[in-house]
Amino acid sequence: MPKKPHRRGGSRGWIRYLLPFLLGVLLTFGGYTYLTREKPLSQEAFSQKVYQVHQIIQSQLYELGIPKKSILLYQSSLKKERGLTWEQSSIKVQVPPSLPFSQIEGNIKRTLSTLGKPITIHSSQIEGALQLKVKVLDRVTHQLTFTSSIAPTLKSALRPKIAIVMDDLGGESKISQELLRWDFPITFSILPFTPYSKTLAEDAHRKGKEVILHLPMEPHGYPQVKPGEGVLLQEMDEAQLLSQLSTNIEAVPYIRGVSNHMGSRLMEDPEALKIVFSELKRRGLFFLDSRTTAQTMGLQIAHSVGLRAMERSLFIDHSSDEEDIKQKLEQLIQISLSRGKAIGIGHPHPNTVKSLKKMVPKMKEKGIEIVPLSALIE
Repeated sequence: MPKKPHRRGGSRGWIRYLLPFLLGVLLTFGGYTYLTREKPLSQEAFSQKVYQVHQIIQSQLYELGIPKKSILLYQSSLKKERGLTWEQSSIKVQVPPSLPFSQIEGNIKRTLSTLGKPITIHSSQIEGALQLKVKVLDRVTHQLTFTSSIAPTLKSALRPKIAIVMDDLGGESKISQELLRWDFPITFSILPFTPYSKTLAEDAHRKGKEVILHLPMEPHGYPQVKPGEGVLLQEMDEAQLLSQLSTNIEAVPYIRGVSNHMGSRLMEDPEALKIVFSELKRRGLFFLDSRTTAQTMGLQIAHSVGLRAMERSLFIDHSSDEEDIKQKLEQLIQISLSRGKAIGIGHPHPNTVKSLKKMVPKMKEKGIEIVPLSALIE
């Protein structure tokens, strides 16, 4: 029986089909990777990302209520790597025990995530400190360390103190009259040229309450944003600023000091502040910076002219919800216990008054002394 002819390469014929298939897969995958891979940033775009990260971190420190004096370390160094140059920042911040690390980490991560893919954040907690390392295109741009401040020991001879300042007074009478009846010292911060500004200042003085002038200053967005009559404007020259300041001071008798009403623009102007603060010092008054802008020059200029001044610790009623206000007052208590003193600013709202009436006895139970603002001013 004749043998069937043997077909050469029959066992390897499939290779002829497999090789083109594999080559097609590789080309397709390579093309997809090339098209979808992240394009390298230019130096200009990279620098913009680093700047945006820095601005967000600064704004978050402000939103968390961390004052400048709690920033223990701020260093920057020039870095160069693979064709890119940037400033690497190292920041160490002390925060009160009432501000949990989880809140700090969550806020910063959430806001930085809006910048997109080139930004990565690595976090760790070592020996009671939160460390955040921020990278742009895998290059470390910011190293943040948060440490919790230690509450004063029982051996401390000084009792923790809280000053409660009630802003925007003078426009109504009912709540103001209730504040006058309280048996603990509320500081009355009175706007000039309001219906009850003079009579309220006189009544408060007669009742032994401390009075300060709530001084209208130009905000960003002026004149659409209206700070009220007597506003100090950035465009005013020295004579105009001093004249308006004098008129405002005369409108509210018996004042011990001054705080800014709005003023997010003027509080960033060192030249205008130097004029105003020098006059306040000459008159023997102090200044409370309400911190209506993260870029405030208040303490820096006050110290440069020798004016006694402090910043508020927090606003207690950004939200008018009673539970939110109580939470802020709890935070004020923790700040006082950790630093020895705290300044809270509120406004004449019914829920603010209701919350204070409930929380002040709790403050006293914790050994905290409620004091006039002047007792805390340095």
